[in-house]
Amino acid sequence: MEEYSQEGVDALANAGKPIPGQSLTYNPDEARPFERPPEFTNFKEALDFTASELLLEENYMPLMAAIGDGVTIVDLAAQIGYVGFREGKWNPDLMLMLMEPLMYLLMALAEKADIQYRIDAEDEDDEEDETILEEKAKNIAETVKQKVSKIEGVPAGALPKDIVEKIEAIEIPEESLLAKPEIEESTSLLERGQ
Repeated sequence: MEEYSQEGVDALANAGKPIPGQSLTYNPDEARPFERPPEFTNFKEALDFTASELLLEENYMPLMAAIGDGVTIVDLAAQIGYVGFREGKWNPDLMLMLMEPLMYLLMALAEKADIQYRIDAEDEDDEEDETILEEKAKNIAETVKQKVSKIEGVPAGALPKDIVEKIEAIEIPEESLLAKPEIEESTSLLERGQ
């Protein structure tokens, strides 16, 4: 029989997470907004409602400020969709259907305000995520290397004939492709004296 450490049990009990089945103990007459039928079930109506809400000045100005500060369009669209779900405006399926139109809507609003926007995060992953991705890439590369090392040359039919012909037609320069290019010496603008 396993013994559990009291410290571990206390840590789990005090984590602040819901107890399994806790949602079944709520009073059904006091359901949270997302537990009731959604306000919108029609895609067009939900999109029209969202667009009209985003165009209100109290929503539009902070939204444009956030886009100007570098918040990505994907993040904003996901947040808008999730808040609508949490407030009982639509169900998760309609939320996902609204993602793409919301992104286009946000991009159009940013363009109208002449604000540069980013669609998605550009290499902003944590170092942990990078190491995991590097490890996966390394494992994939090793697997491919093992498979390819058993085969000599490119197997017949692995590539289309026109691509093979283009590869064969490439002229390889005598100088190595990895050689350091020669840099012409030039005088700086200050040395010219003009």
